[in-house]
Amino acid sequence: MATTTEPDDRIPRRTLDKREAVRHLIHTAIRLIVAKEDPFAIHLLVQSAEKLLHDLAKKQNKMLRVYWEDYVKDEYHSAFFQRHRAIYNYFKHADEDFADDLPVHDIMMMNVMQLFVAIANYAALFSETTNHMILFHVFTLNLSPQLIHPEFAKKTELLKIIGQSQSMTPSKFFELFDENSSSLPHFHTERANDLQDIIDFYEISFAGLRNGEAKSQKRVYRLPTLP
Repeated sequence: MATTTEPDDRIPRRTLDKREAVRHLIHTAIRLIVAKEDPFAIHLLVQSAEKLLHDLAKKQNKMLRVYWEDYVKDEYHSAFFQRHRAIYNYFKHADEDFADDLPVHDIMMMNVMQLFVAIANYAALFSETTNHMILFHVFTLNLSPQLIHPEFAKKTELLKIIGQSQSMTPSKFFELFDENSSSLPHFHTERANDLQDIIDFYEISFAGLRNGEAKSQKRVYRLPTLP
């Protein structure tokens, strides 16, 4: 087994590029929100995705859809990002604030809005919108109809549809999606691809894992192909 001081010269089962890496972060954050999971873990995923998207755009000399800096005066950038990344930095570092308590406000709304922006930036950078992202886009517009662009051709029609769902809760929204997931037929295929690296782990015995086995003799399902 490779150590931290030796190069890992094993043949990898696959490789992962930066596009897939950020998609993993966004998809997992979405599924955790659907599952009503820990908002702090979700926040770390969203902030990591945001940071990775900004780094990639800079390296590739490409434009994102939203830059937070554009909405803040230059002299307030430092203060803004200190507050914007306060939760992320609290969970990531302990050298400066180890004795401090973290004030917690409406972290769920913060997560939703920051993830919405990250999805918009992902689409701008990679010209791709997955079924996971479509589901979350629809959810966010139900939560915040003011995000619909004023020049959107079917804005009036969309606002009417959204208006009919305003008594619905987020929990019910995701329940209805689960009951009608065929409306986004690639959602479960995307999830299976995201989770392909765990299949063998859960099907190998403890003894086999200790002995370094990496492939299960019993495959639960064949990995579907993304469209």
